[in-house]
Amino acid sequence: MFWFDRENPNVLFVDNREEDHTLCDGRRFSVKPDQIVDFRDMPFPDESFGLVVFDPPHLKAAGPKSWMTKKYGKLDRDTWPVDLRQGFEECWRVLRKGGTLIFKWNETQIKLREVLVCFPEQPMFGHTTTHNLKTHWLGFYKPL
Repeated sequence: MFWFDRENPNVLFVDNREEDHTLCDGRRFSVKPDQIVDFRDMPFPDESFGLVVFDPPHLKAAGPKSWMTKKYGKLDRDTWPVDLRQGFEECWRVLRKGGTLIFKWNETQIKLREVLVCFPEQPMFGHTTTHNLKTHWLGFYKPL
């Protein structure tokens, strides 16, 4: 949702699903990744990327037919801490030394502090956005 150019040849878009939906107001919404990938077990070699953006689903409680689930996906209500840890570890694994991992999180249902304790690394910087300050952007650096 935040990419300026989804056709940028320098970007590999991955998601765990490919779907087309018609939202309640009639608009079409599509999830069309370049590759279908589970963020907990990515098919890329170690240190494949200089920049990784980890933007997992932020919801653990949403109906299977809700537009929020259709648009953003949903975490498992019971396993989300382990799933996010595995996802972060996979992002870290495929990140080159000297690379940057950007993590985006929205606190609608799970506080950022609850997520950060799942990660083995600490962010170097962060910034909150949106009028209600619930969306956070964090930067992690993988040392050389």
